[in-house]
Amino acid sequence: MDVRREALEYDAFLAHRAVHRVHGYALVGGDQVSWSLIEKATEGPGLAQPYLLDNGAREFRAYESGLLDELAASVRAPRLYGSEEGADGRLVLWLEEVPHHGPRPLDAQSLLKAAGDLGAMAGRWHGQVAVEPWLFTGWIDRHSQPEAVPAGLVTLSQRGPGMTARLGDRLAAAQRLVAAQPRLRRILESLPHTLCHHDAVGANVFVSRTTVLIDWETIGPGPVGADLASLLFSSVRRGDATASVVVHLLDEAVAAYTEGARSEDPTISPSNVRRGVDAAVALRWKLIVDVAASARTGHRLRRGSRPDETAEDSTHELMTLIDVLLEAAQRALHPKP
Repeated sequence: MDVRREALEYDAFLAHRAVHRVHGYALVGGDQVSWSLIEKATEGPGLAQPYLLDNGAREFRAYESGLLDELAASVRAPRLYGSEEGADGRLVLWLEEVPHHGPRPLDAQSLLKAAGDLGAMAGRWHGQVAVEPWLFTGWIDRHSQPEAVPAGLVTLSQRGPGMTARLGDRLAAAQRLVAAQPRLRRILESLPHTLCHHDAVGANVFVSRTTVLIDWETIGPGPVGADLASLLFSSVRRGDATASVVVHLLDEAVAAYTEGARSEDPTISPSNVRRGVDAAVALRWKLIVDVAASARTGHRLRRGSRPDETAEDSTHELMTLIDVLLEAAQRALHPKP
């Protein structure tokens, strides 16, 4: 009874994707009971862009395959209530609506809880990555953006007063980091692999007794530590966490992830976890180019989940994150014996 549909903001910049909250009441044994679900629809190839269609199809296959049913004891996906693939290729998922018990942006307690649970998932799937052809394998290119390197190097070489005042010696370090991207790729490909969400940013993390991850559109193989880089670094970049919180719990979060991973597989090396986290963070060199371009042009920096944040606050957050990035790159590329 009284069924209603409410459109939710979701990748608003991408056409032909719609997410709705559907809710209403039902009579159960004579009692009126409320219910709700999330309807996620991706239009078929006649409308949707290939990128969006691939992502929607990947999540659809992940649910249909049952792969998301056995992630780990402390990590799960929203329950699948139903799915439909139309004759025109339109894909629809009807999913459990998941509550989040905690603040947003994620606080220290939520981040540490999610870090440990992501580690448990990595440990559960350590060395057992599925080989289905629809799994996402291009995650390194997505973050390192090799197609953006030429323009990025041009930006970093244009040392105007604004750029120098804001970034100083970080500009030279950034150029070295861009040059080191092939080496970082080799490091990540050499580390033990597991099953990764590959977009475990704060907006996709719902913390309660278990950690529930939504949006499995980039599920695929990756090294241990890769999801923690998303949780800590990318969450701040988007505005789903604050730099001041992440900086102070970074080592503690790595330890929580490692403990979670080793609880499932004691053979996992803590040094491999740390190098995986650091090398995955170091792929995100484009942040420095964006900040440099902003300093040169005067264009205001924004974080996607914090549109009302002041320019001063967003600049402080991203400058702090740049230091996290460069320190991670230093550890990944020059590990101590």
